Amino acid sequence: RLSQETVAAFDEREISGHVRLGTPDDYADRFLPEILARFARSNPLAEVTVVCAPTPMLVDLLRQNELDIAIVTHVRTQGRDDEVVRREPLLWVASSRHAVHDLDPLPLALGRPTCDWRRAAQDALEACGRPYRINYSSWNSTAVAAAVVAGLAVSVLPESALRPGMRVLGEAEGFPRLPFCEIAVMRSWRQSSPVIDAVAEHIVSSLDNLSV
Repeated sequence: RLSQETVAAFDEREISGHVRLGTPDDYADRFLPEILARFARSNPLAEVTVVCAPTPMLVDLLRQNELDIAIVTHVRTQGRDDEVVRREPLLWVASSRHAVHDLDPLPLALGRPTCDWRRAAQDALEACGRPYRINYSSWNSTAVAAAVVAGLAVSVLPESALRPGMRVLGEAEGFPRLPFCEIAVMRSWRQSSPVIDAVAEHIVSSLDNLSV
């Protein structure tokens, strides 16, 4: 990887231009530092504008030609033109210092009603007959994580999003298995350029090599 970046740094055909990249805020927190750092080293003349928004809004922005590329949560049923680049378990999480997961009904902190992870959590609890109530609802992953760490609610997060102060809940605690989280790259079909291709390559490479 370093060899490729070194060669790119001395390539006379340096890539320049502007690319508009979209990502949900939780992916921005976990993935963007690595992606942008590698991209900047290889392409110092390029400019990246980042827009943070939930996946449904990013899809709309791509369709409206207001974004060039986006990192999104992949949902097979939507029939979107996206490429899955990372797959990891979706987990129940709670505070490591509280027993909020024993409450009845179970308090939850989840995304807004159109969030795929929220739907997965509700479907799983309803299938096993576990009563719950949604106490906190936000598109902002930091707000959801804060409610979890404070011991106010249980939530669902992909494995790479686990933070200090959280514990994973499993079947031993009465929590059913959840589907895998698939992260994908989605590109605008109206725009194509070397700089967009370069960003896409760095996203795929970074997410593929990321360790939890």
